[in-house]
Amino acid sequence: MKFFVSRLAWVFLLACVFAAFHHTEQSLYGQPRTPATSPSPNQTQDKTAPSSATQQQGGSEREKRAQAYAKLLEGQRYLSELRRAGTSEVLRLAREAFQQAATLDPKLSEAHTALAEIAFYYPPQDLDTATREGTNATRINPDNFGAHHILARVYTLKSGLRESKLNRSFAELAIKELKDVARLDPNNGEAWALLGELYHLSGKPQDALDAWTKWSAAPASSEGRFFQYITSRELSPDAAAARLGEGLLAAGRAPEALSAIRRAIALNPENKEYGELLAQALETGGIDDKVAIADLQRMVAADPKNVATAELLARIQFRAGRVDEATATLRAAIARQPKGDREHQMLRSSLAQLYLDALRYADAVAVYEEQLKELGIGDAPLTTDDERLVATRLLQRIIEVYKKAGRSNDVAATIERMRRMLGKDDPTPDAQHIGFLRDQGKKSEALQAIRAARQRYPDQTAFLRLEAQTLADLGRVEEGVALLRTLLKGTVEDFNEHLAISGLYLQSARATDAVVAARKALELAPAERPDMIEAALITLSSAQERAGDPKGSEESLRRILAADPDNATALNNLGYFLIERNERLPEALEMIQRAVRANPTNSSFLDSLGWAYFKLGKLDLAERHLTEAARRNASSVAIHEHLGDLYQRLGKLELARTAWQKALSLVNEPVDVARIKSKLSGKTQ
Repeated sequence: MKFFVSRLAWVFLLACVFAAFHHTEQSLYGQPRTPATSPSPNQTQDKTAPSSATQQQGGSEREKRAQAYAKLLEGQRYLSELRRAGTSEVLRLAREAFQQAATLDPKLSEAHTALAEIAFYYPPQDLDTATREGTNATRINPDNFGAHHILARVYTLKSGLRESKLNRSFAELAIKELKDVARLDPNNGEAWALLGELYHLSGKPQDALDAWTKWSAAPASSEGRFFQYITSRELSPDAAAARLGEGLLAAGRAPEALSAIRRAIALNPENKEYGELLAQALETGGIDDKVAIADLQRMVAADPKNVATAELLARIQFRAGRVDEATATLRAAIARQPKGDREHQMLRSSLAQLYLDALRYADAVAVYEEQLKELGIGDAPLTTDDERLVATRLLQRIIEVYKKAGRSNDVAATIERMRRMLGKDDPTPDAQHIGFLRDQGKKSEALQAIRAARQRYPDQTAFLRLEAQTLADLGRVEEGVALLRTLLKGTVEDFNEHLAISGLYLQSARATDAVVAARKALELAPAERPDMIEAALITLSSAQERAGDPKGSEESLRRILAADPDNATALNNLGYFLIERNERLPEALEMIQRAVRANPTNSSFLDSLGWAYFKLGKLDLAERHLTEAARRNASSVAIHEHLGDLYQRLGKLELARTAWQKALSLVNEPVDVARIKSKLSGKTQ
C-alpha cells in the first residue's frame, strides 16, 4: 500500500468524525431523531428544510461512507500485519475488508487501489484483477497515484520489455500510465527510467533521451527491485547517468555522452563497466584525441592492469598518428602481465595488429614469432592438441600479414611450415593454400586443389562448400548449388544450406533465385532463434535489393530493427541501400554512423560510411574511412572500387587506377568486370 501520508490522515479524521456522529445518534436516541411535534396542516411549512426521508437518506449515506473508511483502515491494519509476518488468512481478511469498503462506498478509489496492489504483489498474482481494480480507481479519481503506479507496472510486465520483444499495444498502455505517474510525481525515477527503456525499444531515441535526462536529474530512489527485474539495471543515480551516456553515445552526441559517463564514474568509481563505457565514448570520435588520450592515461595510471583501457589508449594514440607512443603503451601493458596468460597473449596480438595497421609488416611477424618462441614452438612436428591449436592460430596470422605485404613466397613457405608442424592428417594447410589461390584470382587452380583435398579428407564438408563457392566464382553456379543440395536432409539443419545457396545465386546475379532460397531459410528458422531469423532476413534483404524490390528489402531490414533497434548490420545495410539509390541521404548517414559506433573496426561498415560521405561531397571524411576499410579488408571488390572512385574525384588518377585494378583482380561477375574495365579505360571520366 502506497497512500500519501496526508491522505491517510484525512481519511482517518473523516472516519473518526463520521463514526462519532453515528455513535451519538444511536446511543442517545436508539433510533434516528424525529421532531417532538408535527406542524398542523394550517401551519406554513419551511420549504427549504430537509424532509425526514431526505435526512434519513443522507444519514444512511454518511454512515456507509464512515463504515467504508473504517473498513479501509481495517484492511490497512491487516496489510501491515501481513508485511511483518502474515499468513494467507490475514491476506484473506485484508482483501475482504477492502472489498467491503468498495461495496459500501463505490467512489472510494483507495479501496480499489488496495485491491489492485493485493492482486499484483501477493500470491497468487492476478494481473487481470490488478488491471481491473486499478482502472476502476483511476476512473473514480484520475489523480490516484497508487493506481497509476500499479497499472504502469502491470502493463510494463506485459509489454515484453524484459525480454526485449515489444508488444506495442501494452507498451503504449505502459507509457500512458508511466506518464501519469511522472505527472503526479515528477521526481519518480522509476517512471522516467522505464519510459526511457520503452521509448528506446519502440524506436523513439529522442523521447528516450528526454526520459533518461529526467531520470538522471531525479533524486535517488529506494524502490529499485522492479526496475532491476525488468531491465537487469540498477535504479541508482550513477546508473541513470550511465544510461543517459549510452543513449547519447548511440545518438552520436559523444561530448554530451562523455559528460554523463564521467558523472556516473564520479558517483561510483568502482564500477568497471562505466570505465568501459567511457572508453567506448572516447574511441567513437567527436572528442579531441588529446582529451581522449589524457583521460585514458589517467585511467591506466589508476588501474595499470586494466588491459582493455591500455588497448584503447594505444588505439587512440595510433589514430592520432603517435605510433611509437602506441607501441610503447602496449609493451608496457605486456610487461605488467604474467607471461603466457590470456591477457599477455591478447596484448601481444594487439601489438601485432597495430604494427600491421601501420604497414610495419616485419614488426608484426616478429611479434607472432616471439609468441611461438615463448611457447617453445619452432618448426618441428607438434605432439599435443594444445600446441597444434596455438600454432595454427599464430601461423594463420603470419600468413595474413605476408598476404597484405604482397610477399607471396613467404605465404607459400609459411603454409609448408604449417604442414610440417601439424602433420599430414590436418586439413588446415590445404585450406590455407586454397584460400591463397582464391585471393590471387587463380580460381581453376583453387578448384583442382579443393577436389584433391576432398579426396584426402572426405569427411570435411567445408571443402565441399568451398568447391561450391569456387564453382560459382567460375560462373558455374548451378554446379555449385547442386553440390550444396547433396547436404540437404529435410530438417531444420537445412537452414545453413539454403542460406549458402542464396549467397551463391546472389554473387552470380541470380537475385530472384537468391530470394527464393533465402525465403526457404527464413521458413526453417525457429521462432526462438532470433539469430537465425536475423541471418535469413539480412540475406533476403540483399537479394530483394538486387532483384529490384527496394520496398521489400527495406521491410526485411525494418523487421530486424523492430526487434533490435540497434542491430548494426541491419542499420548499415539499410543505410547503404538508401545511399546507393540516392534516397534520404541524411537518414542513411545517421544509420551507418550508428553501425560504425557499434563496431568501429568493421570494414564493411567503414566502407559504407566512406561511401556515404563521398555521395554527400565530404571527400576528406570519405578518404579517411575508405582507406581505413581497405586497410582492414584488402580483398573487397566494393571497397577498392569505391576508393578508386574517390581518388578519381580528388584528381589522384594513378591511385584511382591502382585501386580499380585491385578491384578488377578480385571481381567475378561479367557486369562488374565490364563496369570496372570501363573506369580503367577512362570512359567514365
